[in-house]
Amino acid sequence: MKKLLCVLCAILALCACDKQNENPTNKPVVKIGASFPLTGNMAAVGNAGHKALRAAINDANKNQDNKYYYDLMVENDQMDSKTINNIANKFIYTDKVNVIISFFSGAGRIVAPMAAKNQTINFNFSFDDVVLQSKYNFQNFITGPDENAATIEFLKSRSVKNVDLVYENIGAADQLLTPLLANLDAAKIKYTVHRFNKGEVDFRVLVSKLKNSESGAVFIYSYEPELDILTREIRNQNVNKIIAYSDALPMAKDFALYEGFYNIGAFITPEELKTQWGLAGQGASSSAYLYDIGSLIVEAYENTETENNIPTADEVSAQLLSKTDYSGVVGKYTLDSRGQFHSNVVTGIVKDGALQAIK
Repeated sequence: MKKLLCVLCAILALCACDKQNENPTNKPVVKIGASFPLTGNMAAVGNAGHKALRAAINDANKNQDNKYYYDLMVENDQMDSKTINNIANKFIYTDKVNVIISFFSGAGRIVAPMAAKNQTINFNFSFDDVVLQSKYNFQNFITGPDENAATIEFLKSRSVKNVDLVYENIGAADQLLTPLLANLDAAKIKYTVHRFNKGEVDFRVLVSKLKNSESGAVFIYSYEPELDILTREIRNQNVNKIIAYSDALPMAKDFALYEGFYNIGAFITPEELKTQWGLAGQGASSSAYLYDIGSLIVEAYENTETENNIPTADEVSAQLLSKTDYSGVVGKYTLDSRGQFHSNVVTGIVKDGALQAIK
């Protein structure tokens, strides 16, 4: 019994030590609440974002010169609307966080009006600029217009005069597709649009149409698990055309399936950074942007002059919007007056089982 008590005391002492070391100088605490799909079809992407964000906050807390300590609270939203709403309410009313980080457009659309109403900073990771509803809402990812412009350039550089567009009915599909059609018309590139619903598993007829069409390329907007199923059928039917994706390949689980296919979209995180963040060998499509979101939040709080213990959301928003030029792991950013961080769209190709940027 005495030995057991000694062990328990040692464990408690270690826990107390760890707790003390979390904020050893008792700095004022900035609370950050983030929710990700940590289980389900998008779990790989959600966990990659979570790990990178956690790395950014850990790195910030190692800086003894920082004025604040950053406490990151993470929840699993499973990409479920009701769960996202409940988590956002918890963050705002129970945890009283200073910042919320919302992941993907579905979460962003729920959190953005809540952030505006309650004067809470919200950083969203998605294409969907509907999120930018107030001075409290910010967004860091490539934009739909920038991706569409890169898509047109990609097709023109390969002399594609006719393209098949395959869009799953999810997320920001229509927000991306509608302006893309106008861009294709302006570039005098013919197109045929094919739509399918989430949950479809039989793509034989669709792929047969793609194979026998007059197009020189197929451009796809889809995510797991439909992404793999559709691509596997493209392989099965030997569709001999340029195959490109709207920023889907970094989320793919089996790069070998996509060998020789193109991705137009996000920054491709270097392996050395993924290794640092515990993501070695993974696609980790969101990781660099989430690391930068964490760093941008820290930079804003550290540089905000305030007479309060913690800067207010109004003060932090004003600080962020006072600058237009930022930098991060992704590279150079430009922040516009709506709260959108702009960065370069990258064209990549899967080669030797890895997604590589095309110089």
